[in-house]
Amino acid sequence: MVLNITMTINKRKIKIIAEIGVNHNGKLSLAKKLILTAKSCGADYVKFQNWKAEDLVTKNAKMAKYQIKNTKKKIKQIDLLRPLELKNNSYRILKKYANKCKIQFISSPFDDKNFDFLTDKLLSKIIKIPSGEINNYLMLSRVNLKKHKLLISTGMTSVNEISKTLNFIAKKKVYVFRKNKIKINNKKIYKSLKKKICLLHCVTDYPVSNEYANLKAIETLSKLFKLPVGYSDHTLGISAPLIAVSIGAKYIEKHLTLDKNLKGPDHKASLNPFEFREMVKQLRNYEQMIGDGIKKPQKCELINMKIARKSIVASCYILKGEMFTRNNITVKRPAGGLDPTRYFEILGKKAKKNYVKDQKI
Repeated sequence: MVLNITMTINKRKIKIIAEIGVNHNGKLSLAKKLILTAKSCGADYVKFQNWKAEDLVTKNAKMAKYQIKNTKKKIKQIDLLRPLELKNNSYRILKKYANKCKIQFISSPFDDKNFDFLTDKLLSKIIKIPSGEINNYLMLSRVNLKKHKLLISTGMTSVNEISKTLNFIAKKKVYVFRKNKIKINNKKIYKSLKKKICLLHCVTDYPVSNEYANLKAIETLSKLFKLPVGYSDHTLGISAPLIAVSIGAKYIEKHLTLDKNLKGPDHKASLNPFEFREMVKQLRNYEQMIGDGIKKPQKCELINMKIARKSIVASCYILKGEMFTRNNITVKRPAGGLDPTRYFEILGKKAKKNYVKDQKI
């Protein structure tokens, strides 16, 4: 099963998303630098987030533990988020700049208003649904699969929750969840979902400890939902994305920062440009190295086969009419003579000419 998934990945280039998130620190100039950096690192997409603090959290909402740890502040979440906002016009500028840099712009909306802004004003065709919004049916009611392609992060969710969300988006009960198993109830609509939705395995913490990465969930999601699956990674380093693609991930999303020491909640769980570039390099190496899965001599081996393979040769002088025996024939390099697989076939047969030692039979 894993082999078939891997072969599919090789035919279709792994898509790499540079997640900017709030690493622009609310500054348009820094956001532009991050777009240019993402392009230079080899990412296929650069991803932002669309929200307004007052629409995202209540005024008394507390900060998450990782936010307190990473920022060394203990304030209300709304006060943390306000300085990280971008204006709507900034997103127009950033999308235009991304197009100029020849990298695709995508973003994650966190409410129905920003979903509408992305689809109606920015005309975004690919929408990333954040993990925290997978049960936001108010926002998800805006999805039109005839117009939109979705990347859905699945952090903090169960298989049952995912199936319910997919059914809500499809407006039909496509998936039936029973006893930890999924049954596809409507194959026609399922086929349309397969073209429009990619699930992203994700663990919502910043950074995620290795013990919680749970990368085998990528295989689980693929097996149960039979949809394309990717990985939104919050672990430190680049090991997890490399493992993820080996077990079926078609998209890799990773946070990018210019400097991990910058102020903000996500910088410490991000890759700097050098690390991000190395991740892309290793993922592209994987694409080359995984091959098509067909076991056959590779092009580079063909010339070596002539040297490394062997032929049946005379081990001493053989007279015409003399019988081939274990005492007068053996197997040596190079190839080009009688194949060694015929060694026992010719034992007992008579030589049709004279042979000198090491001459191919």
